[in-house]
Amino acid sequence: MKVKKCNVNYLVVVLLMIIVPLVLGCSSSEVNETIRRVEYTQIVEKKSAIDVMNELYIASDGEIESLARILQTTPSVINRIRQGETNPTIDFEEKIKEVLVYYNLNERSFSKLQSALDDEYGWYDSVLNFPSHHPWWFWSINIILILLLAFIALIAIWPILLELLIFLIAWIALLICSPNQMEDKYTNSIDPTIEQIL
Repeated sequence: MKVKKCNVNYLVVVLLMIIVPLVLGCSSSEVNETIRRVEYTQIVEKKSAIDVMNELYIASDGEIESLARILQTTPSVINRIRQGETNPTIDFEEKIKEVLVYYNLNERSFSKLQSALDDEYGWYDSVLNFPSHHPWWFWSINIILILLLAFIALIAIWPILLELLIFLIAWIALLICSPNQMEDKYTNSIDPTIEQIL
């Protein structure tokens, strides 16, 4: 009887030693994420709408149509707000500030922002951005493949060729399937749901 009780106690102690660090580790990362979100939100809230829009424009590296899809507006609206010709509505200003906070939380990576919020972000973009979004996975897989190639040249060449073929197909799909130029209805007028005249 004592042997069973001792085994049960031992099992409980071992399980607690495994579970407690996992729970504490998860909760501390969530706390850190919340603290970072609050800090970025406070910083962004102090900025003007023009500064926020210019920062998003710079982050997009001139991909204004993608930025327009993310913000659900048109390129001309973005340009007018950036240049101070119009002011965003209160709702739209909140939206662009939320997008900038999200951008800051995701390592200031516009491609990660696109993957989350751009409707036209395709599977080929996911494949082409995989090395920058998941560098540990990408390099780990490639190092393993290279080591396999060094030891078993004939067998390992096929996964490398398959990987190259996948990237080639994704690149060709990007060229063929990239979104058409956006129709901009508001080049000569303002969008009253997004912007206001000064």
